[in-house]
Amino acid sequence: MLLQTKELGLPAKYYTDSDIFAKEMKTLWRNTWQLVGRQETIPEPGDYLTYTLGEEPIFVVRATDGSLKAMHNLCPHRGAKLLEGEGNCAHHKITCPYHAWTYNLDGHLLGITKPKLFPNLDKSQIRLLSAQVGIWGGFIFVNPDANGESLDDYLAGMPAFLEHYDQDWNSLREVDRWFYDQPINWKLIVENYVEDYHFEIVHNQGFGTVYDSDNIRSLPTGRHLRIEVPYTNNQGGEFFTSFSEAGKVSHQGYIFPNMMLNPHKKFLSVFHLIPLDAGHTRVEIIIYQSPAQFAGIPYRFQEFRQGFHVLMEEDFSIVRQIQAGLHSRAYKVTQFAEEHELGITHFQNVLSKYI
Repeated sequence: MLLQTKELGLPAKYYTDSDIFAKEMKTLWRNTWQLVGRQETIPEPGDYLTYTLGEEPIFVVRATDGSLKAMHNLCPHRGAKLLEGEGNCAHHKITCPYHAWTYNLDGHLLGITKPKLFPNLDKSQIRLLSAQVGIWGGFIFVNPDANGESLDDYLAGMPAFLEHYDQDWNSLREVDRWFYDQPINWKLIVENYVEDYHFEIVHNQGFGTVYDSDNIRSLPTGRHLRIEVPYTNNQGGEFFTSFSEAGKVSHQGYIFPNMMLNPHKKFLSVFHLIPLDAGHTRVEIIIYQSPAQFAGIPYRFQEFRQGFHVLMEEDFSIVRQIQAGLHSRAYKVTQFAEEHELGITHFQNVLSKYI
């Protein structure tokens, strides 16, 4: 059965307009929890990683007590970026490359060069602007808003749902990473991911035969979607044997706004969206394996990447056409399939609260 109304969905301009994109950067990307890395990549005090969330440059550093601290990656003196890439802060100090003001790993100002030039400076009142940092399953999440809700509250029921995976999330280690730059608005990529109505048609040589498409269920939880994906008896060749066993259910998930987790039998794939502008998105593909998975099937770069290339291009080719069609006066959405496209309406309802 199809859900029918006069018109559904977002107007076309929400996928093309630069002003709307700018508003998203300010109201959504700086006020939500987002993936920035894995905690095993910064194990020692002083180790850090950097990331940009929308327009907010952020760094996460391992403090001397072993905890993680997240701060805005700007010096409060003149706004210079403090840290680049990943590395370790020498002598457990963060030093601005512009004027060599130094901060401790908690963000407090330690010292400045030529202090006589600042006779009225109260160092105790100057510190780096904090952000929130949290960990789930070994993943580091950051919220640029230091006063926002906790990560536990934000994730709602997702952790409990994803714990159905038979691997220890904390034991997962990255084995591959690559990306696709696509001329597509990030929201269209989300909407394609959270509906399965297209599987049997777009993926008729792949997921369309491996997944039991009629019985996939998307279940809203908070801002996110829990996705139950049952498998058929058709394993679809060598690449697809890495996904799951026949008759099993994969508990996958979309974490608003830009993270998709896909637990499979022999690896975990994460899709991570980075909006570049109103009409372009970078899609990161990150592959993880636990020690047990790696022992069972060591990751084969060429074979696995080629399999993903085929599947991703099947989706991208369709969504690129939709992006181009947004400029037509004929563009509109009048129908959503019950159950199999409800993820889109949930996503759009959540999005409307921000923009």
